[in-house]
Amino acid sequence: MTRLFVVTGAPGAGKSTVVPELVRLNPGNLVVMDMDELLDDQGRLLGISIASATAAPIWPAYNALWLRITELIRRSGIPVLLLTPGLPSELPEGRWLHLDCPDVVRRKRLAGRGWPHDRIEDAVADAEQMRKFVPRSVRGDVAPERCARSILDWIRGERFGKTLNLWTRFRG
Repeated sequence: MTRLFVVTGAPGAGKSTVVPELVRLNPGNLVVMDMDELLDDQGRLLGISIASATAAPIWPAYNALWLRITELIRRSGIPVLLLTPGLPSELPEGRWLHLDCPDVVRRKRLAGRGWPHDRIEDAVADAEQMRKFVPRSVRGDVAPERCARSILDWIRGERFGKTLNLWTRFRG
């Protein structure tokens, strides 16, 4: 089956911000989707706030739903790029890349969204976990177009068997 590419990032990394640029720069042979696109404007799926701890029992079903959606697209021969806050253990398919930013940037972005301090610190802790499980990363604290280009370069490298060290390339 055609490949699934997964870009993960804790809240505030820049996933939703980079999606329009990925779509704009995409040469048309890749479907770009963000897991948040199934949620309503209040972050709910079927009336349940997906970010709340009470939603934890439905997270495996939500992940399975996304894997099924990507399978339906990939069976036509078109690769998929899925942006998610998940970990490889939660979505056990695909090639993984971590969209990351310094914690100070993450805190500022989430505070700007009106997040409470405890939830921001949870996101910072999530980012630390993601760094351990998905060490290959690109920067989410650069211009969205630059970030999108680095993600698309990574995908091209993965598709054609080239390993790219993108974090070093875009550092500084």
